[in-house]
Amino acid sequence: MSKITKKKIIEEILPEFAENIIKEYSDIDPKIANEFVTRAYWSGVIRSHEKADFLEWYNNNFKKNLFILDQNDYSEASIDALKILFSLAASDFGSSKQRDLGQIWTDTIRGYLGEIIIRKLFKGKYNCDIFLGHERGDLENYVSKDIHEIEFKNQPRRKPKIKVSIKTLKSNGIWLDFGDKLYKNADVHIACCVGVNINHLFSYFKNLSVFRDKIIKDGIDKKFITEDEGNKIYEEIPSFAKIYGYVPGFVIKKKEYDNYNYKGTKGRIIFNIKEWSGKYHFSYLDEIKKKECAKKVEFFQIKEFKKKENIYVFGLSSLMYTDQDWKDYITNKI
Repeated sequence: MSKITKKKIIEEILPEFAENIIKEYSDIDPKIANEFVTRAYWSGVIRSHEKADFLEWYNNNFKKNLFILDQNDYSEASIDALKILFSLAASDFGSSKQRDLGQIWTDTIRGYLGEIIIRKLFKGKYNCDIFLGHERGDLENYVSKDIHEIEFKNQPRRKPKIKVSIKTLKSNGIWLDFGDKLYKNADVHIACCVGVNINHLFSYFKNLSVFRDKIIKDGIDKKFITEDEGNKIYEEIPSFAKIYGYVPGFVIKKKEYDNYNYKGTKGRIIFNIKEWSGKYHFSYLDEIKKKECAKKVEFFQIKEFKKKENIYVFGLSSLMYTDQDWKDYITNKI
């Protein structure tokens, strides 16, 4: 039997399975569907190129934990992000890393979309309403406590008994990283992969007629552009589409993660880390370099983590995800 090459996996096997997702969910962005599949495969969640392993992931992880967001959900996320935008901006601009308000807003919207998906998961699978911390106030009050209150059916609304944080990843993301304080202050960290393109805010504005009735109209009125040019610009802006996101699992705080475990593949020069769970410090890469007899060590997709201080890192393959896991560590404890 001939060996399955990396080229065949990339060009044939992964796109073929993404097509199966698109057939069942016809309005999903093909690029997003492909990213969901490829990142699950290359991160080790899907353990082989065999169809049975793809179907195992699809039926028992992806499909069971897939949720769809509409424009109302996006409106909620965008407004909630505006509530705290200037608090975030003040914190961000006080550091060496500076982003403009637009970037901070879109990043926060993406994070809140992930939290809304988790809310849908709790309601749909566990008949539990969760209430998120999207209010003005001291940001320190919200660290590691994204779920502020819960309400099970026929029970009073109350504070959760465990601290739960929610980490939103892009559809092409495979790594969860937490600062030391954030990781240790929560009992559970739930991951959510959200399939939003870079134009998500523009598409939302288009549906609100911000461009046609405000910006483009102003340009036409002031004769910066003709009406035909304005129409062309408007048509080039993508329309808003439903947003797909799925919950690959969660990680709990435990002592063994004060050490680290990893897996990867070695090329001629580079050892490529594809799985990691536990504490990370940049000096650990020198240890791995010696152990694997490699000239260089990199993390798959991102190459390296920019933070030099101790952080905690988890790949998608290290997450807990079964129904029993959810009951044992979250729904029976929260």
